Amino acid sequence: MQRHTIVIAALAIVLGEAGVSLSAESSQRQSAPTSKGTVQDAGGERVVSEPTENLLPGNRLVLGRVNEMRGNQMEIDIGNPQPLFVPQKPAALKGQTFKPGDAIVVTLNDHNAVVDYHHPDEASHHQVLRGRLKTPLTVGLDKAVIETEQGTKTFIVADRARGKLTAMPVGPELLFMADETGHLVDAQLASGRAVQESAENNKARIKGAHQQLRAVFQGAERPSASGPEGGEGRLTVLEQGQERELKFRPPLAKLEHLKKGQDVVLLMDDQGYVLEIATPDVKVQ
Repeated sequence: MQRHTIVIAALAIVLGEAGVSLSAESSQRQSAPTSKGTVQDAGGERVVSEPTENLLPGNRLVLGRVNEMRGNQMEIDIGNPQPLFVPQKPAALKGQTFKPGDAIVVTLNDHNAVVDYHHPDEASHHQVLRGRLKTPLTVGLDKAVIETEQGTKTFIVADRARGKLTAMPVGPELLFMADETGHLVDAQLASGRAVQESAENNKARIKGAHQQLRAVFQGAERPSASGPEGGEGRLTVLEQGQERELKFRPPLAKLEHLKKGQDVVLLMDDQGYVLEIATPDVKVQ
């Protein structure tokens, strides 16, 4: 009973910081969702029933304890027969540190994959936004261009979320979750209507980069710092001796490391935007 009380108290703090309501009654017994943002008791965890400002439907917040550190992973006891292993990289990016014996709250998505984790007494500053993918998320790349009510925004997709994000269709409205670093860590169809649109437009799924262009890099013009978020930049290249300007949306990996006259292979979408730069001799630091 004491352990159960501690679990409830810790999760209540976490959910309160996340903007999810938790009633005294729901903390004592399993209950069905009754309103937006409420959660139901699933025995030592909380399940989000409807989208909030920083959690998606189906997200589960599970209280666990760090068993040990193994290389670049943490072994976590969440009360299951088999421990949970999570990468340490997300913690490092957020400046968090863990050690064996620490309590930890793990957020799992509706596919039972780890979305994020943090200390129980630390706020999780996730952000949920609605939008539509403007182009397919290219296989092997890590950038998502999203049309929102506030305009076009570009996000880096976290390594652990690439599998799910590449399954998201272009066109239907989606819910995206970004973590504290601004990287996308989860996504799902926003409504029943979106599910129907996805089924009707199944051909809009991932097709990879639409074009590869071999060229010689000449220079780049980045969006103005005072311009709108998600602004466009320009690359100048030589293609078979002819100068050509190409559009891109930052961030664009390897751009800072290119030198004029360097051979490049540009991966482009069907709207003519450069998605990624491939080079045989440039490494991102």
